[in-house]
Amino acid sequence: MLSFSEIIELKNILKQKFGADLHFHDVCPKPYFTPDKSAKEIQEAIGAFLSARHMCAAYSSDGLHFTIERDN
Repeated sequence: MLSFSEIIELKNILKQKFGADLHFHDVCPKPYFTPDKSAKEIQEAIGAFLSARHMCAAYSSDGLHFTIERDN
């Protein structure tokens, strides 16, 4: 999972590059994220950010939210 400082960093990147807000939902059994905009470029930016930390985004079937998983 990302630290709070990494979550803030990712939120700032998405806001600056795409004008998108990323919402963090700290719930059981697994925290998840919802961006307020859906675009391939935003998903790619999230993927690149997580990949650098050996993680990946697991998107819901509708693409509206994602959880974070460790890369295998």
